Amino acid sequence: MALIADPHLHDPQGNFGLAGFDAGDRPRLYRPWSEMRGYARGVNESLPALCAALERIAARGVRQVVIAGDISDDGQIENLRRAADLLTWAEDDLGLRIHLLPGNHDGYAIAGKHTAMRFVTGPGQTRLLTSDPSLPDAVQSPAMRCPGAADALALLARFGQRRREGDLHWESPFGLSDRPQDRVYPARSADGGIIRWLPDASCLIEPEPGLWLLLLDVTIFEPRTGIADPHRKRAFLDPSAAGWTAALRQKPYLFDWIADVCARAKTLGKVLVPVSHYPVLDHWPGLAPVLPGATLVRRAPIPQVAERLAAAGLRLHFGGHLHIHAQSLRATSAGPFTDVALPSTCAFPPAAMLLDGDAAGFDLTPLPLGDLPDDPHVTAVHLAEGHSTAQGGLGPSLAARHRTRALERKIAAGLPAELRPDALPDGISGDDLADLLMLIDAGPLAIETLSPMRIAHLHRLAARPATGWTAELHRLLAEALARADHRPDRLPAAIA
Repeated sequence: MALIADPHLHDPQGNFGLAGFDAGDRPRLYRPWSEMRGYARGVNESLPALCAALERIAARGVRQVVIAGDISDDGQIENLRRAADLLTWAEDDLGLRIHLLPGNHDGYAIAGKHTAMRFVTGPGQTRLLTSDPSLPDAVQSPAMRCPGAADALALLARFGQRRREGDLHWESPFGLSDRPQDRVYPARSADGGIIRWLPDASCLIEPEPGLWLLLLDVTIFEPRTGIADPHRKRAFLDPSAAGWTAALRQKPYLFDWIADVCARAKTLGKVLVPVSHYPVLDHWPGLAPVLPGATLVRRAPIPQVAERLAAAGLRLHFGGHLHIHAQSLRATSAGPFTDVALPSTCAFPPAAMLLDGDAAGFDLTPLPLGDLPDDPHVTAVHLAEGHSTAQGGLGPSLAARHRTRALERKIAAGLPAELRPDALPDGISGDDLADLLMLIDAGPLAIETLSPMRIAHLHRLAARPATGWTAELHRLLAEALARADHRPDRLPAAIA
């Protein structure tokens, strides 16, 4: 089977209500390079990247595909519709069977939210496109609206969110009914004064004999204390840093169900593949002292999560959200627990993952997408903005943007003034620091983009004696290089 995470699909030919940049045969709606040059994901490249991932998976003879959330760019209803169309094509024309979970970019709470983004409309020209009527100077389009979580799931319901002909088994934490109204839970504010009934997309699917896909929905919209109107965006806490930590508070029934599924899988000899959108372990536990504001730090779950899942019988978990490929092992009171972070198809380094195994363990193989050629339409848009021509393919282009993001955002926002590039110790350059941050932020697959000479230099740097923050930085660099050099290919079984 195959695992895809965070495709963040934006279809530039979608019906958004704004004429885009005429790149040849028809207008296309692309985000400007001035905003994308240091972006965390390749929005403009997301469609061809996902298409290529699906085609390459099918070419390998793989049939079952799980998408671990963030199917759409930012929940825009037109991108959700286009995603449903693309995945239907993948099933009908490529012979794949798609199963998916929502992420924090695929619908918002009860009533949804507005989105507003700037798009290229001509050489040197952009327009703000939004669903928000309070922005009078922008182009208004309902296609930019992010729907509520239940409405978003309804658009994607074909892909595992309801029982399908051919399924050998299907259930949710609430029983055998696949009706949306039978799959809701009470989300409570911290003071208990507000309760909102929200959908839970968790389900267990047996699409072929012996294979159990355990899809765990921990995209949790926690009601904010003191805001009674559920139509307000601020009525709910941001789910992006909540994940499994919030599940401990809001979905205790989920852990009981996982324990029951694990016990049945073990008794029946099923191969159990547990997937959610969010990580279970902190993949860089030493990062907080150096970059306390880093995304990986803010999104790290608390240790009790792994303890609860291990106590339920789970030993292995796959999650997205972080846009990295990394594997972490933690000892719990119930035994060792392994968490695998899945890379995005449109972030650096772009990849899908192939999973093969049985009840005794799994082999995980990256399916890199960095060799995809530059999209000529995207290149035309960048040239019209005065940006230099093609960057050498998807991988190098995303790598260049990732280093820009590391230098311009991570250092400026996450480090104190004395740690910025112009204050680095002798022998350490801004490029060294950018590569370090890139390795930390993108995971071990990023090492494959560096030249052997560059890798050797970073190894020497990591071994250099130092004190204070420099020592911690070197330790993280050494850890990044060690993870890249010794990435395990064999994973334990999912159940004890």
